[in-house]
Amino acid sequence: MPNAHITSALAERIKELNCLYGISNLLENQDATLDWILTHAVRLIPPALQYPDSACACIRLNDNEYLSSPFKRTRWRKNTPIMFNGGHVGDLDVFYTEVKSTGENGLFLDEESHLLQAISERLSKVLWLKLSEEALKESEERYRILTEQVTDGVLLTQNSCFCYMNPAFCKMFNITSADEMRDKPVHSLADGDIDEVMRKYRAVTNDDKLAEKVEQVHCLNRPGKNLWVQVCHTPMTFKGLPALLSTFQDVTQIKEQQIAAESMADQLNDENQVLRASLKERYRFGNILGRSPVMQEVYELIMKAAVTDASVAIFGESGSGKELVAQAIHEYSPRKDNGFIAVNCGAIQESLFEREFFGHRKGSFSSAHADSAGYLDMANKGTLFLDEVSELTVNMQAKLLRAIEGGGYRPVGGTETIDSDFRIISASNVSLSEKVSSGQMRNDFFYRLQIIQIRLPPLRQRKQDISLLVDHFIQKMSPTLKISKIPGHVMDILMEYDWPGNVRELRNVLQRYLALGRLEFITPDKSLGTVSVETQLNLPHAVRQLEQTLVTQAMQLTGNNRTKAAELLGISRRALSRKIT
Repeated sequence: MPNAHITSALAERIKELNCLYGISNLLENQDATLDWILTHAVRLIPPALQYPDSACACIRLNDNEYLSSPFKRTRWRKNTPIMFNGGHVGDLDVFYTEVKSTGENGLFLDEESHLLQAISERLSKVLWLKLSEEALKESEERYRILTEQVTDGVLLTQNSCFCYMNPAFCKMFNITSADEMRDKPVHSLADGDIDEVMRKYRAVTNDDKLAEKVEQVHCLNRPGKNLWVQVCHTPMTFKGLPALLSTFQDVTQIKEQQIAAESMADQLNDENQVLRASLKERYRFGNILGRSPVMQEVYELIMKAAVTDASVAIFGESGSGKELVAQAIHEYSPRKDNGFIAVNCGAIQESLFEREFFGHRKGSFSSAHADSAGYLDMANKGTLFLDEVSELTVNMQAKLLRAIEGGGYRPVGGTETIDSDFRIISASNVSLSEKVSSGQMRNDFFYRLQIIQIRLPPLRQRKQDISLLVDHFIQKMSPTLKISKIPGHVMDILMEYDWPGNVRELRNVLQRYLALGRLEFITPDKSLGTVSVETQLNLPHAVRQLEQTLVTQAMQLTGNNRTKAAELLGISRRALSRKIT
């Protein structure tokens, strides 16, 4: 009998082990779901109990019930909670459908309680494994979708072999099948680009030692065009072993723009060096003539002003060439292909200011038979040159300032607000600061015009440019007269003159000289001072003129006392009397 008891107990233990083994074995089924495992696991429990023919089982998990067959709920029940991460997530219930023993305690043995506890723990482990597996699959699916949709190439390598590559990477390196490349060595690609990229990475990370994140830019040779890629290498762990995740971003367009910009910068720098080296010898800038040091400084300022979009204020005496400087700034600026609109502010009536500057719409006044553009419309994308800007009234300045500052303007008779992109260049032959002090110019308008200042020297301060200007005007004015050069004695007179009217006066004097054969200088205090070349160069006439001037001055100093005047002049009284008469 003892042997029979031992045999029976051993048989019970074998049933229990078969149950636990069977549940564990369910996990070996590839792609098995949690529902499938629990459905089959619940069937393995009743055969492992003391009275399998009268036993049934129920597994409750996540609001789902899994029942053995046949199943019947009775009052003979054994409950074991299923725990997961310290929380109660379900129950394992075992029922007997009929009483097999006189005592109720005899239905469930201690060994069966231990078995049910072991099954509960095994089910908890099954739950953890399947949830982890599902989370991993979900994560892998998200990563797969991400890597397949991004435009950057993604590559995972381990031991210098391919583990994964996304479609963008395959397209970038002309790989027809990612699956065929899996587990193949990196250097197996025919073109060797990837092998080269990896060797450069290993070179900066001390060969096989994985370092921190590394970014590199590589040029890959492609037929007809190079491909520039920015590669980011990130060391990681894959399946418990060191691996390398690399992303490849196509930066060809950015690199080409960078190379073009650098080439353009080098070209401009070379041109600038040549220009500056020859600037000291330069005698012409646009339509401006002059090789004097002061004009070379003006050329420098023109160049600097041309490359900016700032407002420029040009100061200089009347006739010194302020408009020519403004035109040169425009011609050398990015706005050169658009309009240069010159406005004589002194000729603008205040009552017509808005019509002139802002334009008008058809029907806005009796003679407005059609829309008409204003100066600001015509200067859009170009340059607005305000000559004699000091002549604008304060009211006119306020209206123009609003348009300059970006507030826009409305044509006369119009309702829409128009914005015009124009650059302001102003010119004046008077001090604008004095206009501000006297209240004739707004402070804000003054500072808006004064960002860059260029002061033109008068012609009397650059007389070494006179011969250059004379030759230019002569060639321009007398192409058919065959006068290629002014006589030396005439040039001497031109060099000695102070030229209050500057270059404009020089041009007018030369034009009269070519027409009349004599020099005539028109000045504000003399309506016409005519001096023929023959008269100016006649020595006796010049001596008489000087003698008469000295006699007049001596008589004025002595109160018309001839004796004292003769003493001052160092001549006799009789000689003085002859000169006076």
